[in-house]
Amino acid sequence: MPRKPSSIKTEELTEVYNAIEEHIFKTHMLCSIDEITRSTKFSRRKCERILNILRQDNKISIAYQGKGKPTLYIPTYMFEKILRTQHKPKWLGRYAFAEKKEKLRRLQSIEDELNKYEIIERLLYATDVPLEESVYYCLKYLGFQDVKHHYKEDYADISFKHKGILYLLEIEGTTKQGSKSKVNQLHGWIKKAVDEGVDPDRVIGILVVNHFRDKDPKDRGDPLTKHAKNYLKLYRFRFFTTCFLFNLMKKVIEGSLTKEKAREEIVKGEKYE
Repeated sequence: MPRKPSSIKTEELTEVYNAIEEHIFKTHMLCSIDEITRSTKFSRRKCERILNILRQDNKISIAYQGKGKPTLYIPTYMFEKILRTQHKPKWLGRYAFAEKKEKLRRLQSIEDELNKYEIIERLLYATDVPLEESVYYCLKYLGFQDVKHHYKEDYADISFKHKGILYLLEIEGTTKQGSKSKVNQLHGWIKKAVDEGVDPDRVIGILVVNHFRDKDPKDRGDPLTKHAKNYLKLYRFRFFTTCFLFNLMKKVIEGSLTKEKAREEIVKGEKYE
């Protein structure tokens, strides 16, 4: 492994790597050095040095490089998966082995079962749409009414109903603490719902945070900034972490908690004093 210059710290390497991964998850676009400098606040020269180290360590790869155009970066594990994916012609099915077809059928059954657990596990590390999809799946699984994922809509990330109350959820996956900007965004969705005729006494906002998502849950700090807590109190919003939801789901699946009690825990939320 190449020797890392003493002026570059391990946490700085991690911050740049996370910036690349986070940008791809949030925008569904590849990452250039301009996005990295904006995210990390590091100088361009420093970012270039860090990117070279990450490339030498095979942590990241160059996805695109052209004359007069920005170089685009991607985590190596993503790049390798893309390269391994090759389109198969439609006519290939006529030549498939019978034994292979049966094994594929059994494999699909196993994958469908495993997918349930992987969606729930995503609560601990994901961000953006994959995280929203996991929360949506869990709320549906637990039996909430009228659960909707408002993907790419000008609305809250998720909504559901419980005992005649409309709940609007704003979901944030971050390598830092949950921010007040997301609380303000949630306030905007509540205001919009009221403007559209929803009784203000029958709508409640919930902030959902996957904080320090790159760390083991047992090593994570306070999920919210001080400002986020103050704004939650100001608007009387509720809050829970995706780790909290994960633990509820695990208890329900293992049989130590009923879905009804899990629903009550979710609408009550976690304390954030």
